[in-house]
Amino acid sequence: MHVKDVLDDLGIRIKLPQHWFSTDVGEEFEEPKLIQNDGIIKIEAESGDNTKVIVIDPNDGMSVVTCFSDEKVIGVKYLENKDDFEYIGKPSELYF
Repeated sequence: MHVKDVLDDLGIRIKLPQHWFSTDVGEEFEEPKLIQNDGIIKIEAESGDNTKVIVIDPNDGMSVVTCFSDEKVIGVKYLENKDDFEYIGKPSELYF
C-alpha cells in the first residue's frame, strides 16, 4: 500500500510531490483514520500496541512514523526533493 492509496481511501485530493504519493507504507493503513485536515493532514492507523502515523505538511514535508506506547517515535520525514529525507527518532507533539 502506498500513500496515494491511503489518501484515495479517505477521499483526500491534494497536490504533492510524486515521490510522496509512491511512498510504501505497508499494510498497516488498511483502516486509516483522518485525525486532522486543516492545512496539515494527519492520518493514523492502529498496529497492535503501536500507532502508525502519516503527517503531510505540503510546505514542510511528509512524515511516516511509528509511535510506540512508551512515546518513542521512529520514522522518516520526506522532503521536497526525492533524495532528501530525515530520520525521526525522538518524541514530538506533532505525532501525538
